[in-house]
Amino acid sequence: MNNYKTILVCLIAAFGFSQVPSFTVVYLDAKPFQQDEIAEKFDAHYKDVEFNSGGLYLEKLNGGNTLGTHRVVFFGDATNWGMKEGQKEKNENNVFWRNVNDHVESWGDAFSGRILDYDGDVAPDHYGYIQIYDIAVNNPEKFLNAHKKMVSQARGLMEDRPVAFGTYDIGSPNGATHWVAVGYKDVGDNIVIKSKMEQELAKEWGEYFKNRGEVINSGNFDLKILRTYGSFN
Repeated sequence: MNNYKTILVCLIAAFGFSQVPSFTVVYLDAKPFQQDEIAEKFDAHYKDVEFNSGGLYLEKLNGGNTLGTHRVVFFGDATNWGMKEGQKEKNENNVFWRNVNDHVESWGDAFSGRILDYDGDVAPDHYGYIQIYDIAVNNPEKFLNAHKKMVSQARGLMEDRPVAFGTYDIGSPNGATHWVAVGYKDVGDNIVIKSKMEQELAKEWGEYFKNRGEVINSGNFDLKILRTYGSFN
């Protein structure tokens, strides 16, 4: 996607269909060493903005199968989406995206989907570090049942760390149909928790892989949430 105006049109269209918690994510390649400038533009535009529901995250992509250097995630109730009336004029939004575009090398792909399950006592930005797994699921019902059971069994080790599962309904990164997102404190916390689960929940993991149906891994990556506007809850 080469034009921020096209992105905005896609966002509006994506949130017109669904009546469940939804998201649209837009990937971008920032110009070198201009992350702070982009964040400042977001702060200036979205500070104190009130949303009808949800909000947005500005995120920095780290390692793994990434599609850019950063991404913007818009989320909320698709039937009650966007800023509250009177928050920003159309011209203000246009100027904001034009200013952000000055610090962007290129715009990448955009994907939209639903959040089917969320488990954890805190929002994703509570820890701020997330690993995302893109997967192609053959039987979504079987997978969701196995996923929810495994998350419940692992909750003692995960404590309040969030785990989410959802769909890609518009767009399919590397052929993925679904995604799983897990929140941690940082990379070290990620590795330590996984190690503990492999050692202490080996039987449970075996049952999970047996019962989830055919799944093809399309890649995974981790990220840091740089800015939060609105509320995930």
